[in-house]
Amino acid sequence: MNAYKMKLIDALILPALDKITVSERLVSSLYESCTLHQAVKFQLLELPGPFDEGRLWFSVESMVQAYYFCSYRQSKWGTRIWKRREFILNYSSLLNKEFRPDYIEVLEPGELLSITYTGLLNLIAEFPELEKQVQGIAANNEHYYRNRTQLLNRPPLERVQEFEKDNALFVNIAGKEAIAMHVGLTRQGYHSQLRKRTASPLN
Repeated sequence: MNAYKMKLIDALILPALDKITVSERLVSSLYESCTLHQAVKFQLLELPGPFDEGRLWFSVESMVQAYYFCSYRQSKWGTRIWKRREFILNYSSLLNKEFRPDYIEVLEPGELLSITYTGLLNLIAEFPELEKQVQGIAANNEHYYRNRTQLLNRPPLERVQEFEKDNALFVNIAGKEAIAMHVGLTRQGYHSQLRKRTASPLN
């Protein structure tokens, strides 16, 4: 077994399981179930697809984003941003075995740990206490999507300013196209708002 992978699980995953008591048997199962990945910048971790191709991800050192491709408009629309050392999970797909609609992309090179959805469900069946942890991840996702909906209902210039204020690290490492799709604008629309901000007498 990969000793370095085990070291990462001990240092990062186990402390994150703060809602449960971690047994030696659970730790051993995590060692067996987790896969260690080395990703390059802008690597796609997942494509849209069925439940059984999905994974729970944990990014050790990279920011990650999700987006879907709108075939009608022929454009990408951002759906989620994860900071480093956050769990990445499509809870609806895990819970109901629904089709996963998003692309998941690494924005920086780095290491990630993952467990397949099938493997995660097997772990939950063996260790029911893990369900609380997964529900906590789902609750964090719901909070994020609620805030995102509120953001997208604001006027475009306010939307851009608020997003950039709250996502400074993402803005520093992501390209303009990525920023635009997370504020619900085309790249041209995003540049238009930047010009308005520059021209504003308040700046």
